[in-house]
Amino acid sequence: MSLIPWRGKQRQRDDHVESFPLSGFRQEMDRLFDRFFGGTWGLMPEGGFPGGEWLPSLDVSETDSEVLVRAEVAGVDPKAIDISLSGPMLTIAGEKKESFESQNENCYRSERRFGAFRRSLQLPAEVDQEKVSAEHKNGVLTIRLKKLQSAKPKKIPVRSSEPSER
Repeated sequence: MSLIPWRGKQRQRDDHVESFPLSGFRQEMDRLFDRFFGGTWGLMPEGGFPGGEWLPSLDVSETDSEVLVRAEVAGVDPKAIDISLSGPMLTIAGEKKESFESQNENCYRSERRFGAFRRSLQLPAEVDQEKVSAEHKNGVLTIRLKKLQSAKPKKIPVRSSEPSER
């Protein structure tokens, strides 16, 4: 049963044969996304868009005394990373430079992303701007932000106004 009755099931389009009623719609949607994002969905790297800027993946966690932010920045020179803290906003920016080492090599496929990146995130707690440290190891940037005393959880005892029974 055809969903589009005025078109036949076999129709010539773009040098191939459509065999399903909605295949033309799907092809148009694929073309729309290809034009918008500049590539194909199958090659989209995690945390980025094909043909556009790439964004490093982030993990944000919190303990009683600090906020930890881990960013996956493999291939980025630690000297090319800029970290800034403005109030509750942490910004990580940098650039991953493209490098080729072989002179006479044919490239058949390249999925690695290069270029500048910038990630900003609101921290889950107030931190001491003077007690921030960053370490780059094995392609992972770890930022440790010490919480302010006022941001640390405080245990509040509950008093009972009722007489205790014995």
